[in-house]
Amino acid sequence: MTGKLVRVNVTLRKDLLEKIDEYAKKKYEDRSTAMRQLMSLGIREGNKKDVAYAYKNKKITLREASDLLGTDYYEAQDILAEEGVPVTDLTGGEIEERRKKMGKDRY
Repeated sequence: MTGKLVRVNVTLRKDLLEKIDEYAKKKYEDRSTAMRQLMSLGIREGNKKDVAYAYKNKKITLREASDLLGTDYYEAQDILAEEGVPVTDLTGGEIEERRKKMGKDRY
């Protein structure tokens, strides 16, 4: 984690707090760490569609998409694919052709 930590107060429903505590126990984390992890995950999940839309419409690059998603370049490709956004202009047939050629070119 980077950056300075800042203390905040939040009011939660009891059942939600219990779920956070269950998550923390499963991950062997304290409550604060668990809440940071869950919020980070929630933000990333919320950003997926916006980032996928921006990438699909050529508003951002793949590197920018990975930065916005907080992932590396390769994981960003996987996330975009999950969102139905191709990361290449090649057709499925062209990709398969290249895979076959790669197999032939190897030892």
